[in-house]
Amino acid sequence: MIRSTDQDCVHERCDRRMEPFYWILTFEAMSFLLLLGIALMGGPIYLVYLYQSWAYILLPLLLPGAWLVKFAIHYLRSAIRKNRLLNRYRLYGDRIEYRIYNHAENTVCEDTIRFEQIDRVYVSKYIARYHYAYRKSKLREAQPVFHILPIMYIHYRDGMNKKRVLAVPFYENGETEIWLKELQTHGISLWATNRLLSDLPEEEQLRMLEEEGGSMPFPFERHLQQELDSILEEIERRERTENPAGFRDGAQADPQHGAAAGGNAVKALMRLKPQRSTWIIFTLLFAFLFVSIKLADKGIISSDSTGICLAVLFVAAAVYQSLVKHSTIWVPLRFLLISLLGWALTGGFMPESSSVPGEEYYTSAMAAVILMVIAVWPLYGILYWLRHRRRDGRSV
Repeated sequence: MIRSTDQDCVHERCDRRMEPFYWILTFEAMSFLLLLGIALMGGPIYLVYLYQSWAYILLPLLLPGAWLVKFAIHYLRSAIRKNRLLNRYRLYGDRIEYRIYNHAENTVCEDTIRFEQIDRVYVSKYIARYHYAYRKSKLREAQPVFHILPIMYIHYRDGMNKKRVLAVPFYENGETEIWLKELQTHGISLWATNRLLSDLPEEEQLRMLEEEGGSMPFPFERHLQQELDSILEEIERRERTENPAGFRDGAQADPQHGAAAGGNAVKALMRLKPQRSTWIIFTLLFAFLFVSIKLADKGIISSDSTGICLAVLFVAAAVYQSLVKHSTIWVPLRFLLISLLGWALTGGFMPESSSVPGEEYYTSAMAAVILMVIAVWPLYGILYWLRHRRRDGRSV
């Protein structure tokens, strides 16, 4: 049980709260999605009440609107809970105390591990996604999407003599060094492992830590970063020497295997930035609306072109979703948000949108974006299925 104040505590590792800038940005983004969902729910009902005939085709927008409202409220609740209920790990001279929150299941687990219960302590690295939102940085400081940070796996036996694993992730090397020095003082065996286990359940962590290979004794002295990198590289060389064929096949099957050692594969991901194709797609999309409104204002093209705008958006969404490296539900949502904001701002600041033909074309374009809220999801499902089918075919 973690007490509020402990003078004999050697070190406390506590989760960080999100930085104010990203915290405000999260609320703004979720508030926008919430308002968009309410608009998609209330707008069709209001239009049906006014016009009653053609407006019935907008009623299917109630479903994505309700989903957006539910998603935004759930995400905000989860973010508030995660920012308020912080995991804590405390190191004492004879024990480790921890309190861990499971935000998905809304449960908490806290216990005490005495040093005599510990069999080994494994030191490794883990990939911290979106860690930039939880660390202080300067206004124009470039932040990677992924950070490679140290982690400790406490291999111990609980009160029922059952083998357990406690993962203690750290933000800084200095914090980890304090723990390692204290554990060394009490004769606890330190090992290093090149396994990436942080995303696995406890049973899988325990099984992989007890397997032969992938780990070796860690004679920690002073500098964690250099010493850990050195021994992880030694583990990788040993695995390559003992089983070169298996190591090569394993590396092809899982490009992140061994990345914790040298970090080369993961460091390539750390500099993830929007692809050049992304900029090209949205530039062409906004340029299309800009040119089309000017042409409609001059009477060269029809001002009623919802179908054309919808077709252009559909093709752009298909190309955009096909080129992304990782297909998730955020991909179509991101496309919809950027398209909606981009077209709204592009047309809103054009003087031609004030004329009757330009205004009609602008209204048709925004109607196409609203209809795209429905059309993008079947497209996402088809492309997601094709991507995984092609990946399964390559693995065979």
